[in-house]
Amino acid sequence: MNKNILKTVAIAAGLVLTASVTFAADKPKRDPGKKVYMTKTCLACHGRDGRKAIQDYPNLAGQDAKYLERQIHEIIAGTRVGSADATGNPRSQGMRGALLRAVDGKPSISDEEIKLVAKWLSEQKPADMKEPKEPLDPASIAAGEKLFKKKCRSCHGPDGMKPLKGNPYLAGQKRKYIFTQLVDIRSKDRDSKKVKPMYGIVKKMTDEDFTNLANYLSQIDRNKGK
Repeated sequence: MNKNILKTVAIAAGLVLTASVTFAADKPKRDPGKKVYMTKTCLACHGRDGRKAIQDYPNLAGQDAKYLERQIHEIIAGTRVGSADATGNPRSQGMRGALLRAVDGKPSISDEEIKLVAKWLSEQKPADMKEPKEPLDPASIAAGEKLFKKKCRSCHGPDGMKPLKGNPYLAGQKRKYIFTQLVDIRSKDRDSKKVKPMYGIVKKMTDEDFTNLANYLSQIDRNKGK
């Protein structure tokens, strides 16, 4: 092989190596919070980037970070339970089981990982508003808006869009999830410390009130105007 060919091969090899190094450097690193989300089975129920939850699980994208942290800690500790789901078990049991080691029952997620995943989820774009399969009654939405402004606005903010720190965003959340949580709080199936102030607010509300609130809040688009 002559010197020119050897030189050409050497240059080509150098270019390939340089390109490989450049590509590796340019390749974005996965956010550590997303890594936790992907490896702790969160994706299975809450969907891609927390935006496409299955069944009546909540969408988590864009939720308040402090609220998310607290919920994870409460579920692990067993202080957030909830009524029975379709399996006959408390709604939080599946998530609690996923976050506890089968060997010794200790958490499989650290406090630091909880902070990371909560922060990452809070920074994601909220789920797109989903049109209901059947049109909602405008009168129900109007009644829900009136009730929300009277009973819920002080903690959850105008239209559920600007809650007090540590409280959840309710705007655009899934109807069934909102309804179920209100029922659980009224029955005290969900009785963690933070929700106790809500007992006096919801105890005299009817299922129709809960339906109206859920209809109203689910149709507020958090992405509108972004």
